[in-house]
Amino acid sequence: MPAKSPHSRGEEALETLGALPGPLFAVLDAARDERALALLRRAGVPYRSLYEGPEAEELESVAPYLVELTGARAVLERLVGAGWGRNWGIFLTGPRPFDELRRHLRKFLMVREEETGKRLYFRFYDPRVLRVFLPSCSPPQQAALYAEVDCFFAEAEDGRLLRFARPAGLARPAP
Repeated sequence: MPAKSPHSRGEEALETLGALPGPLFAVLDAARDERALALLRRAGVPYRSLYEGPEAEELESVAPYLVELTGARAVLERLVGAGWGRNWGIFLTGPRPFDELRRHLRKFLMVREEETGKRLYFRFYDPRVLRVFLPSCSPPQQAALYAEVDCFFAEAEDGRLLRFARPAGLARPAP
């Protein structure tokens, strides 16, 4: 059987993501392709940089953007159509409103290097990073990451849609 093309893998991802119940969000990386931010600006859906203040202005063209896709099938289709196979970002589901989810995700933008203590940007929203990082998380890291998220979705190397659900037994904190 021939391998599936990135296009057909994108169609499979679109069908899965489009059929999810409840709120659907994406974190798109404007640094991957200038078309990602251009698409958001025309989309008519809520989106906002995960950066704030001067950093948000300075890094506007390369920032990660949280996007609400709930009920926006046409926007989801454009994002998957243009960005699948190009690692534009990740998708996620969760019960919290946009602003609360954004506040939660901002906590993971910077990490501290163990040896030097130097602060580094953590590109968790890059599918190539997320698909390696999530399976290696310790229980405390999982608890922190999934506190406001039910499921993360990322593109696999071969274009399949990877699903990383909240680990069994991991309780959600009270609102």
